[in-house]
Amino acid sequence: MSVRKEQDFYVFMQRLPMFPWYVEKYMDRMNYKESSPTTLLNYTYDFEAFFKWLITEHLTSASEIKDIPLEDLDKLRKENIESFVTHLKRSWMLKQHEKKTTRKNDKTVSKSSNAPLSPKTTNRKLASLKSLFHWLSVLSEDDNGDPYLRRNVMAKVEIIGDKETRLHRARVMRSKILVDEQTQQFVDFVYNGYLKYCDSKQKQDFHMMNRNRDVAIIALILSTGLRVSEVANLNLEDVNMGMKTLTVIRKGNKEDKPSFSEWGKHYLQRYLDERHQYNPPQNEQAVFLAQAPTNQSGHRISIRAIQTFIKRYGQAFGVPELTIHKLRHSFATNFLRENPDRLEELQAQLGHSNDETTRIYAHVLDDTLSAAVEKTTGFKK
Repeated sequence: MSVRKEQDFYVFMQRLPMFPWYVEKYMDRMNYKESSPTTLLNYTYDFEAFFKWLITEHLTSASEIKDIPLEDLDKLRKENIESFVTHLKRSWMLKQHEKKTTRKNDKTVSKSSNAPLSPKTTNRKLASLKSLFHWLSVLSEDDNGDPYLRRNVMAKVEIIGDKETRLHRARVMRSKILVDEQTQQFVDFVYNGYLKYCDSKQKQDFHMMNRNRDVAIIALILSTGLRVSEVANLNLEDVNMGMKTLTVIRKGNKEDKPSFSEWGKHYLQRYLDERHQYNPPQNEQAVFLAQAPTNQSGHRISIRAIQTFIKRYGQAFGVPELTIHKLRHSFATNFLRENPDRLEELQAQLGHSNDETTRIYAHVLDDTLSAAVEKTTGFKK
């Protein structure tokens, strides 16, 4: 199990006692060993949001989540669930407004279990509730052999699919990623150009200390399409410089061996040659290290640290919406630019289980549609 998944499982086990007995039984049914710890943890956040809403709206006799009785779930009606969905959507719209008004001041809105949700996350929460209610009303069994719930109100609620077309999502993505020569320009900027944005000697020293590591992480993602968790969890034994392959644990705890390019190898090797400067303990096997101000021993870099410096570099570079996941999109888009007929290989490289997820990248830099439309018009120069 990866470090991230171990952490998620620990948090999941810490949170589980806050829920009623029937939720704990449902989680037992999920089979801890086979289910992803991240999925289990997300279920707890989804359920917490719903149960807190029940308490706030006085749809339960309980004042604490753990005390919400099954009888209160039996009393729910479709209009109650629709109100919950409206609550989630309004929260998300308010969040978008707050982000627009605070972006100028570069303020960061913290995440929490009560944070406003995107439409995609709203659908995920509804899917989680559907799964819980289906188990309670169909698959569970009390001492008399009857299900815990007499009726399943969630069966009457439809999850609305994504209304954006694949082409639209691709066009929106184009302005948020690095394409063609921008990939090299961004790497060069991080290594040579960012220093002028450091307004103190301390920041300059910090950047000079970490720039080889940061560039190596960026170049590795741009040449592999790895997820941030896969990068942070890499161990030295997972890197085969000769074969230019990595051993990673994908979603679903599946082991995979994606390849990386000679270009990515160059920056990775340069970092590995200087990895010792982080003064790691002899038993520290993490590839990418960081140093806490109060601890001179190197330790595995956190996912949050990677996300933070990518955002910082992207803003200085002039692509403020660049994120660690957008680097993954950048790799996929550039891969299909050079290899338009190798969608299956890209799907395998990215670790996608569904080819529909991969196909979006075929449209990001595809100008043939615009060219074809241009040729059909009657106007001639």
